[in-house]
Amino acid sequence: MPNFSNAPPETGHGQALRLIRTPAPGKLIAICTSPKLVGCPTHFWRMRTIPCEAPNCEACDNGVPWRWHGYVSAVNIKSNEHFIFECTAQAAETFTQFTERHGSLLGCTFEATRLGDHANGRVLLRCKPTDLTSKTLPTAPDLIGCLCHIWNVSRPEVAIDGILKQNDRLRINRLPENSNGNGKEKPATKGTR
Repeated sequence: MPNFSNAPPETGHGQALRLIRTPAPGKLIAICTSPKLVGCPTHFWRMRTIPCEAPNCEACDNGVPWRWHGYVSAVNIKSNEHFIFECTAQAAETFTQFTERHGSLLGCTFEATRLGDHANGRVLLRCKPTDLTSKTLPTAPDLIGCLCHIWNVSRPEVAIDGILKQNDRLRINRLPENSNGNGKEKPATKGTR
């Protein structure tokens, strides 16, 4: 029997946040909803950004160089859309410095632009603290869960490998094909006659 209600559930949105990069031309102004940056080495492989899965990485095996990308959840000031923001390691340094000064990225208002307004121009970030007394931010999502959803990676395959410039660094470990998804080996199946 269906359970009808007059309002959507507070936690019923799952991991369906859009991934947004810095536009060119123009700028993106948003407020961070995640307390810290999460990142990992990535490849641009088969027309999309994917996490590096070294030492068993098809992109690495084909000579595709990796780049570190960082991710934060944020809410767009103009549209009020909650999304995941992706930036390069160089741009992420601004978030790292903000975190060192303020202890968290939560409430950090950032403006992202591209040098020269070119689609592949370097990302420039400016950050400032936000007075949150008159604002209500959405709850930070499970950022790692969202990235796993975007990359189609099972959560047990992801580990936080340590700290890279005081930011969490993800490591993807593909489960063996004979795994049942929780890291344990599947029981052998009997053959048929």
